Amino acid sequence: MQAGCGLKVRKIRGRWYVYAWQYENGGARSRKVERYVGAAKSLETQQRSLRLLMEGEERARAALERRIERYRSALARLAP
Repeated sequence: MQAGCGLKVRKIRGRWYVYAWQYENGGARSRKVERYVGAAKSLETQQRSLRLLMEGEERARAALERRIERYRSALARLAP
């Protein structure tokens, strides 16, 4: 399993654009998915980019908390 998200800035035909990426699970595999956010200079794009990063990090934190809880439960079952 891969977890993560981020932003990529690309220059296309002389202009800069922002793309958000994240890993999505597809059964036994995960794949990197990119989506267009907007022109890099746009205030709206910058705000949306930060929101997308925050949402991605919140999802990653929730997934980590679930894994930690499973480990705690497994340890509790194994305790004498």
